[in-house]
Amino acid sequence: MGIEKVTELPRVFENELAGRPRAVRSWAITLSSDTLQNNPTTHLAVLTHADIALSNYGTAHPEFSWLGARKVTITERHDDSPYHILLVAEYGVVSANELLSPLSRSPEWSFESQPAQVAALTYWDGATRRPLTNAAGDYFEGLMADEQMVRARIKKNLANFAAVTPLIAATNKINSDQYLGCAVNTWKCAGVNTEFTTEVYNNTTHSYWATTIELQFRQSGWNLYLPNVGWNYIDGGQKRRSMVFDFENGEWVASANPVGLTLQGGLNLTGTPVILERRINEEASFVSLFGSPQN
Repeated sequence: MGIEKVTELPRVFENELAGRPRAVRSWAITLSSDTLQNNPTTHLAVLTHADIALSNYGTAHPEFSWLGARKVTITERHDDSPYHILLVAEYGVVSANELLSPLSRSPEWSFESQPAQVAALTYWDGATRRPLTNAAGDYFEGLMADEQMVRARIKKNLANFAAVTPLIAATNKINSDQYLGCAVNTWKCAGVNTEFTTEVYNNTTHSYWATTIELQFRQSGWNLYLPNVGWNYIDGGQKRRSMVFDFENGEWVASANPVGLTLQGGLNLTGTPVILERRINEEASFVSLFGSPQN
């Protein structure tokens, strides 16, 4: 005969300010006397019974429709009776992503800031980047500056390792195109973590590569901005030692500090040193590799 009677027990609902609401429903299920011997009731039959309607996770609570079923517990021999089953359903907030199979879920993004220090070699004069020197054009050696960096983490599931390899290969590369509203060469792929995992979803086993990508953003960019200075210069195709004139002794002496150079390597004795931009990381299209947040 199977299930003979279903009785819903008193409900439970709890919530708090800025908390996560939770509701609990319970049913006492009575089996017919010949169930155990002739037609044992399966757990699926209990879950899909018309009076219960909990065949799928995410099923809306009958009173609080914004809560969905997250967990069910079936206890046989309730109150030590072979003819009674206790069914408990717990309801909570269910996201749209949780109701999808692992490979159908949207990537999950998170952002956090963290402090960093960079060499202080340039400064902004309005919209112009200039070398950070004293009035004589000499650099302040060893000067560092604080720069807040943003770390982005992308969690996504991939079907096979072949889909992971392009992401791993992008490690240490920087964005070749504008990305997330930020300028070229300001984002860097700092690393990829991946793990082969198996999950039971909708009573079916799914295997996939759970992957986390870490990107790092620096407003000043990942390229190096170097002063075009040195202890040597090029003159007539030959490298020569940079010299300064000692007026007190009336002689030329080797410079104790690097001096400014022209773009051709000659001496730049007027004005401020030229800033050289050097990209040391390979570039990649982050838009096609990592996409962007959907919401």
